[in-house]
Amino acid sequence: MEDMENTRTNTKLRDKLDNSELVKTGFWVGQVFMLIATVLGVYLASQEGLSQAIRFNEIDDMQNNYYLQRSLYDEVSDNVELVRDYVELVKENNPYDLTKFHPELQTYIWDTMRYSKNTLQTPSRFLSDIRRFYAEVNDLVRKGEERTYGRSYFMPKLLEAADKMEQETLVALDQNLETMKAELAKNEVAVE
Repeated sequence: MEDMENTRTNTKLRDKLDNSELVKTGFWVGQVFMLIATVLGVYLASQEGLSQAIRFNEIDDMQNNYYLQRSLYDEVSDNVELVRDYVELVKENNPYDLTKFHPELQTYIWDTMRYSKNTLQTPSRFLSDIRRFYAEVNDLVRKGEERTYGRSYFMPKLLEAADKMEQETLVALDQNLETMKAELAKNEVAVE
């Protein structure tokens, strides 16, 4: 009796498991298309994800570079004013010992830029001009203090260096900052 029931149950199961679809061409074509669609979908999604990640990284780098260049602009601008104040102070007081009036250029941002990965994203023209400005000012002040150069020679040279930095490099750097600011604004990133 039990054998008969098992046979009926097995027969019913076989009737329910109709594998006739497996031999039809339409089934296999559908499965192939589903597999292709899945692979293609995963590929396209990963491509879009990669391009979004790259774009995010570019915008993040641009924002960091903007802040670095903005800080550098402010520091150099302050140092240009410091050089002008130094020249005025020496002209007004006409001190015998210039070392007492030695201008201390602020170079925190400039020195810190050595360790920033964004430094080399700053156009090399700005880096070179600022490096030359600092070297020239330090050299002129040192030679003035040592009396290698007379005041009538090195004071106008200091003003020349300050004028060139202010009228050329800082103007170009400011334009570069405005361009970056506009690009960041297009990507809905606000910067101060």
